[in-house]
Amino acid sequence: MELKEKLEMLNENSSVAQIQQYIKDMKKDRKFDTVTIEREMMLFLEELGELAKAIRKNTNGHLDIAKKYDTSVEEELADCFIYLLSIANMNDIDIFKAFKEKERKNCERIWR
Repeated sequence: MELKEKLEMLNENSSVAQIQQYIKDMKKDRKFDTVTIEREMMLFLEELGELAKAIRKNTNGHLDIAKKYDTSVEEELADCFIYLLSIANMNDIDIFKAFKEKERKNCERIWR
């Protein structure tokens, strides 16, 4: 099955595991599956910076008004999500399971 077909099979009811598998397939299909974890982390951090800039742009946070900014919060969040799932895959981590386990611990904490 082609990658585009796999993407079209995903919808708002898809599980995190299904999306995580798609990311794994996408990286292999695009020949990104040989990227080191260190490089992947640097790319993730770059995307986080782009997300910060997009948020700053949307909140009128001291930007150069002569420069055109063509990033959107939505696209940058999607890029960050892709890299997050990719890093989880590179570490053989089921991100949904990790989320549940961490949030169970957080539920036991006393927050002020």
